[in-house]
Amino acid sequence: MNSDMTELSRAMYDEATSDFLTVQDAVEYLEKEGRMRTLREKLEKFAYGRDLQTVLTEGLMKNHPDLSKDSARKRVRGWLTSDSRSLEKPDAIEVCFILGLSLEEADQLVASIAEEGLHWRSPDEIVYIFALKQGMAYPEARALYEEMGALLKGAREERAPQEDSFTPIIRREVYALQSKEELADYLRQAAPRLGRCHNTAYQLFTEMMEMLKNPQLDEAMAQAEVMDAEKLTIRDILREYFYENNVLYAKELVRESKKKNSRLGESGKRIFTAIEKSISDSWPDEATLSKMKSRKTDVTRKVLILLFLATDAGPDFDEEEEPTRDEVFQDLYQRLNDMLNLCGFSALDPRAPFDWLILYCICVPDMFDVDARMRAMFKTMFGERMEQESE
Repeated sequence: MNSDMTELSRAMYDEATSDFLTVQDAVEYLEKEGRMRTLREKLEKFAYGRDLQTVLTEGLMKNHPDLSKDSARKRVRGWLTSDSRSLEKPDAIEVCFILGLSLEEADQLVASIAEEGLHWRSPDEIVYIFALKQGMAYPEARALYEEMGALLKGAREERAPQEDSFTPIIRREVYALQSKEELADYLRQAAPRLGRCHNTAYQLFTEMMEMLKNPQLDEAMAQAEVMDAEKLTIRDILREYFYENNVLYAKELVRESKKKNSRLGESGKRIFTAIEKSISDSWPDEATLSKMKSRKTDVTRKVLILLFLATDAGPDFDEEEEPTRDEVFQDLYQRLNDMLNLCGFSALDPRAPFDWLILYCICVPDMFDVDARMRAMFKTMFGERMEQESE
């Protein structure tokens, strides 16, 4: 467990990893008792006692002279409402400038809001990383971004990442830049190695998808004529490991009920609770996974977590004795967080609905129980589509 957890985070972590909640209890806890982290709380951590409404409103007006005070206040008020939980990443980066954060603080705040820290390989974000390191104000950083616009267009995404195009190498190079001239030269020269998608996440994504599409068979099975039948399509993977019959079907029902509601009134309307919406947001469908495979869109943290759990082989304990439930959990918890950190994503947060659900589902006596618990959670929360066999 993370020793830096707040008292409230620790309480929710303990609740998720206790051995007392049934699946129904867990869903009810999430919906009724869980204290999920709001955007306001994330921002207040870096406000250092300042009045957020005032600081952010004045900052937006300074950054955007055409923005009226009323419009700025309204935008900030929307950020600070009790049920607001996220910002688009570009907005989160701008907030870092408004709050006058250091590069390290900005990376932490962006990670807490966008589920990923500053992306050192992204040509767009390199400019803002440089500006934060140099202590620039946002208007100056934005002007620098516009100045570098032609160079930013030169960056491309490689289908097969080069050995020197991974974040740790790029990070050292970018951090060493001291002047705008050096930044311009770097963006020009390094363009073929930069990209807006995460290389490590993409590599893991392709490896894990391949494991699911082509499961390893023993020699007898591999020689059998039924081998092709064992291969999974993306649709199979969605159904078996992304709980399509629960989450995506529920989202489909919500869309349909909204259409009906616009014509027939409120009766029969199916809506998501705030927790259901948070968990189902950005849930991948067939088109999304295909775009991730072709690098037309970036691999998401949610997809990586679900793939990790679907392909994980379990703990490798040397002890002769059977590992305890806590040992199994701690091993999986650490390896999952290590994977997220390696890909530039934030660790599991017990005060984020999806993460709390994952914590609850992986805290089981045996790895084979993880999938069963997840299926039960999603079925209880979203329901299940019963596919009818054609006659």
